[in-house]
This record gives sequence, structure tokens and C-alpha cells, in this order.
Amino acid sequence: MTNKVQEDFGPIYDYIDFMNRTDLTNSPFVTKERIDRNFEKYGEALNTLLVYPDIFTDILTPRNSSFSLFFEQRMVLRSMVRTRQSFFTFTRSFSKSFLAFLSRYLVCMFIPNHKTFVTAGTKQQAAMIAREKVVDDLWVRFPFLANEMRKFRTAGKLKNPWTDSGDSVQFNFPNGSKFDVVGGTIRGGRRTSGIFEEVIEQDQDYINEVIIPLLNTIRTNRKGQINPYEPQGVKIFITTAGYQNTYAYDKLVETLCYSLIDPKNYIVMGGSYKILLMHGRLLEETMREILSSPSWKPEQIDREYRSIWSSAIAGAAFNPSSIARLRQIKRAEYKAREEANEGSIGSSGQKIPDFYVVSADIAKDGSANTAVVVYRVSYGEYNCNYRLVYATSIDTSDFEVVANVLKQMVLDYKATMLVYDANGVGAGLREWLNKPTVNQNGELMQGLGIVNPPNKEVEAVLIKYREPWRNIVYEIKSGGGKSSDIHRTFFAKMSNGSVRLLVKSSEALAAFSKNASFCEATRQRKEAIMRPYYFVDQLELELKNLDIKDTVDNVMTNIQVTRRNKNIQKDFFSAAEYGIYAASI
Repeated sequence: MTNKVQEDFGPIYDYIDFMNRTDLTNSPFVTKERIDRNFEKYGEALNTLLVYPDIFTDILTPRNSSFSLFFEQRMVLRSMVRTRQSFFTFTRSFSKSFLAFLSRYLVCMFIPNHKTFVTAGTKQQAAMIAREKVVDDLWVRFPFLANEMRKFRTAGKLKNPWTDSGDSVQFNFPNGSKFDVVGGTIRGGRRTSGIFEEVIEQDQDYINEVIIPLLNTIRTNRKGQINPYEPQGVKIFITTAGYQNTYAYDKLVETLCYSLIDPKNYIVMGGSYKILLMHGRLLEETMREILSSPSWKPEQIDREYRSIWSSAIAGAAFNPSSIARLRQIKRAEYKAREEANEGSIGSSGQKIPDFYVVSADIAKDGSANTAVVVYRVSYGEYNCNYRLVYATSIDTSDFEVVANVLKQMVLDYKATMLVYDANGVGAGLREWLNKPTVNQNGELMQGLGIVNPPNKEVEAVLIKYREPWRNIVYEIKSGGGKSSDIHRTFFAKMSNGSVRLLVKSSEALAAFSKNASFCEATRQRKEAIMRPYYFVDQLELELKNLDIKDTVDNVMTNIQVTRRNKNIQKDFFSAAEYGIYAASI
């Protein structure tokens, strides 16, 4: 052993020797007396392992396991525990989420009263990722880590160390540390570190105004002292590449600038598919097929496999071939389907229920038609998938009628979110949605709560409902910079394949014509069945009619959408992008 190795890793070798030696006792555990005798060396080993978590991972790995971190993963893992802010852009299968969760779990083990969290596009998505990475991966791969979850006693009752309530997961450690999921409305609470999972999917205002302020605290030891060597307010951003001039890209540049000034506390790292090829995590044949495939755009390959951020979106919004690839859903959904409750199956085999979002655009430019689309949203491994399963038009300017139709759709789909454009004339719909109304059949339609009223004056006059299922109306204010954010979110989801649309009406009609029941149905019944397909045809027409251009406003780059043919509206486009934006928050 050289002097340098002895200096850096000597405490670790002492630790291994310490753990391998046995005391003359019947107890299978290390005794308190033995720790007391070696306390100083034990502390040195822990301090060393904290900054070399990859070596501790080697120690944790069972002898019969073939698992081993490769070099680049070791560098990422060390950076996560040593720096105050880090940003990692890697391709899928690099295991960046696994490394982030491992880093926080080990920090919670080593540092008492450390409070950490993970946040993602939605709270449910973050909970699903936490469940899969900790329970179904870390604990299985490293059984010793599960031993940290010991039952504890509160108010005389023995409680489980970790809880899982579907949309929230929390892990409590014996030393007072906590690892949980944050999302939605957060009141109070402080954390000392956090993981920002797939930051390209997250909302800038929510992260800046709600999540990051959680880190405005300092962890002190039991004597109330601050450890000058311990990073405080740690932020770990992990993602695949997205678009430039977005919040995620700005955060990357920010971290890069900080790293030039203070390289000990800030770091930016990234890697392409070549790392996976080098370590046998990806087949050369697979990449050869992708690189030569005409169905992949060069910028898509750059983002997904080279970790290269695409330049600002500009030019034509969509071409016919790109839209055609998205029109894959053969069966429209005219109400909530039973299989939606079964949901999607995660990598652990656990089913996560799907949910429905009803989204409406109150038409302007003299039109009296309100465009409405319905999404069925399901959870993928790292992001949400949006299936546009229904589309319709409410052909009236009577807001009471519009409100009743939307309320009925909420009931039909058991929707968890109703989204509408509250700008301009759309604001007039707020009162009709919020209060109880009577439909044309004389039936009472329950009022719905507004979750984001525009100001305190409006909030003061709104009806507040106790039933959570009724507080689901989300108002879109699409002016200024918010409009640019909505466009970016929609275009990103469309381009990365997260969105699927109903097939063309001609294809649907050809399929239905082979069905005897459809052929025998009345004309009105056939029209009702075909209605959503025709309106998605209209959505495709609107998408093809759009151009995208960048404008500079107060040194900030904004995206504007313009129509080539002014006679073609963009109502269904607006309804489609509002639904995805609101569901992504």
C-alpha cells in the first residue's frame, strides 16, 4: 500500500478489518464496548466513506452479486455527496436516478437529522420513482440498507419506519434523518437536500417559489454547531437533454457558471450512449438501427442518446409525418373506462391508476364554439403519457350551458382536473363553474372549486368546497411568459413521444364499418361515435397550420405561435396544450 493510498483509504481498511473481526460473544451484533474502544478510528472511517460512497457501495454488495459501479457512475456518485449543487445530463439506462437515490439514502444513514426529498413532474410520479428505486432496487440489491428501516416508538405506539400512501412515500432513519416525496401544496417544512428528477418536466415557478425555499435552512449537529465541511441546501438536478432557453437549461448554465467560480461546491456532468456501449449496457445493433432510422429526427437522437440540448424551437410546428406517428389510439373513450383504475404497471409490477383531465379553450375571434379535449394520463417509468381519448365542441356562447356540459364531462370521466382558459372572455365562465347550476333536464349540477384563483379579491367571493373531488378547476392564464412556457411544455411532450392521438376518422370509419352493430345504428348514433375522430382531424389541421418563432422580450427568449392561414382557428390546439401543461405541474 503506497503512502497516498494509506492516507486516503487507510480508515476504510481499518473499518473493514474492524467489521471482519469477531468478539467473543453470543450476540451477532457489534458490541458497544468494541465501538467505544475504536471510536476515533470508526469516526474516521465513516467520514471517509461519506465522501467515497462508491467504496461503501462495494462493501455493501453481497458476495454472490455481479453488481459493480462503472467508473463514470463512481464519479457521479461522489459528486452528488460532495457538492452543494450538481447538474447531470445523461441518457436513459445510465442509472442517474438510481445514483441520486443511493446518494441521499447513504447521506441519511451517515448524517443525523438530515432531511432530504425527491420531486418530479407530479407528486404521484415522484412517489412511484421513490418506491421503485428504494424498495424495489436499493433494498433488493443491497439487503443491508433495508436494516436502516427499524420500527420506532411514538406516543407509546410502535410505528413502521417507512410509509406509503400512494402519492407519498417517506423513509425515517434511526438517527432522525428523513427521506420523502414533496409535491403539490406544501406548507412549512424544511429540508437540507433534494433531488430534482427529470427537471425538464418541471414547472419553473413551482420549483422557484415552492420547492427551493424548502432548502433555506442549515443543519446543525446535536450541539447546535455547523459542520463547515458539510454541503448545505444541496440540490441535485438529473435529467435527459431537452431544449435550450428553458428553465432546465438555464439551471444547467447557472450551475456551470458557479462551477467555474467555486469548483469544490458545484459541478456539471453529462454523457452519451457511448458510455453505455463501453460498459455493455447497450447493444451496438440497437444504436446502429436508431442512428440509421428515418423515423428519428437528428435533434431527437441528440437529446435522447447524445445528451445534446436542442436549440430553441423555431419554424414549422409540426409536419404531416410527425403528427401521423402520434395518431395511434384506435378506440375513443366516451366516459371513464374500468381499466383506467387498473392503470399502468411500473418496473416493480405495481399498478398505478390512470386519471382523466378535461381541458377547454373558450374560443375567441368571434367564434361561439368552445373546444374540449379529454386526456387519459398514465405513469411511465420517468414521465407521464398523455392519450387524447376524446374531443368535442360546445356550440354556444351561453356560459351556463358551457359550464353544465363541462361539469357533466367531469362526472362522466371521473376527472381529477378541469382546465380552461380564464383570459379575456373566458373569465366569465368562472362563476358558472364555481356555483351550483341546473341543466336543461332540470337536474342540479354541483359547483366545482377553483384551485388557483387569480387574486385574493376573487378568492374571497368564490365558494370553497370541503369535498376534495370538487376542487379540481385549474385556470390557465396564457399571456406573456406563461404562454411561452405552455408552448414549450406541449412541444416537448409531443416531440418525445409522450402524447398519443386518436387515429384518423377515415381509418376509424373503415374499422367501424366492419362491425355489424355500427352498421345497424342510427345516423345520430354513428355521428356520436365518430365525433371525437373528426375533431382530432381538426386538431391535426390546426397543428399543420402553425408556425413557431422566437422573440426577445426584456432579454428573455419567448416562443410565439402564429397561424399561416388566418381562417383556420387554433382552438383545439389551445385546449390540447392547456391540458398537458396543467397535468404536468
